[in-house]
Amino acid sequence: MGLHVAHMTSRRLHAVTVNAAKLMGLDGYGLEPGCHADFVVLQARDPIEAIRLRAPRLQVVRRGRVIAENPAQKARLHLAGRPETTDFTLDAV
Repeated sequence: MGLHVAHMTSRRLHAVTVNAAKLMGLDGYGLEPGCHADFVVLQARDPIEAIRLRAPRLQVVRRGRVIAENPAQKARLHLAGRPETTDFTLDAV
């Protein structure tokens, strides 16, 4: 919510990713060859959806190695005329 209030929810979240890493002096941050390859895979189509849904983590990767995994979350629906399951992403509508 703080990102939204601070008008930082554009499609490019450099204020809370790249620029924050520079400010903290993190070496090896980014998506370039030679970087550490530390990242989290979220169950979301884009950064806005990740914030909107508080997306669950599917994988946590540290130094290029998966250190944690979770299955994708789905919900069973009991509504006449509706799909039986959904993952709540925009594609599911």
